[in-house]
Amino acid sequence: MHEPQDIAPRQLVGHVLGTHPEAQSLFIEAGHWRALAERSAIVTAEAFTVMQAARLGYEELRHRLDPRRTRTVHFVVALALLTVVFAALVVLDGLEFAGVLAGWLTALAAIAAAAAWTGWAWLAALALRDRQHGRLAGLAAAAAITGLLLAILHGTGSALGWMRAWRGLGVGVLGVLLILALAAVAAVLIARTEPASLLAARRRWHRARDDHAAAVTAESADNEAAVIAGQGWRNLIEAQASASADGEVVRQLDQPT
Repeated sequence: MHEPQDIAPRQLVGHVLGTHPEAQSLFIEAGHWRALAERSAIVTAEAFTVMQAARLGYEELRHRLDPRRTRTVHFVVALALLTVVFAALVVLDGLEFAGVLAGWLTALAAIAAAAAWTGWAWLAALALRDRQHGRLAGLAAAAAITGLLLAILHGTGSALGWMRAWRGLGVGVLGVLLILALAAVAAVLIARTEPASLLAARRRWHRARDDHAAAVTAESADNEAAVIAGQGWRNLIEAQASASADGEVVRQLDQPT
């Protein structure tokens, strides 16, 4: 059974809902915003869970792939720089093959040679990252020998005499030195570049963080609207209760003694 003090407020609410023209609208509005606020709280909690899982996943992956945080070059930046290095290698290799090949064969050979130098840089980066000094020394020696052969090829291809042959060999050696320098830069850059999987994990974490921030903002707005709507409904009930109490007092004063 309900206590008398519980029945009277319910009777008052029912009376207000049945007689006041704004009561039902205010009641429904308050319930609507209260439901939205409760749903927003659930969404915020779920977004927080997703954000924490994404962050911990990123940090675990970083600890496994880059435990000492030496791979600090952003993947996109490194890709752009490697593209520039590859283009420069194509140009230099094209100059080296210009005296031997002609036409589109020079371009094909230059692209193939640039790809080979990039592959050498990648292998050197792996050896540098794993601190395999013997393997790194062997790659450097192989690159030096290949560069020397390329310089000799350039010198003999452009030779029309001994003087021009030596001049062509000097130009070829200079070009090879530039190629080796670019390959070394590419190797260091590759060794310092963050893995693509780490970039993807960080982006997932940042997206989850943004979603959580948006959910917190929506929850705050819904809570504020729920408070305003609930306060409007309570003000109406309190006003009607006050009016009913005043009326009861007047009726008691009007009764004969």
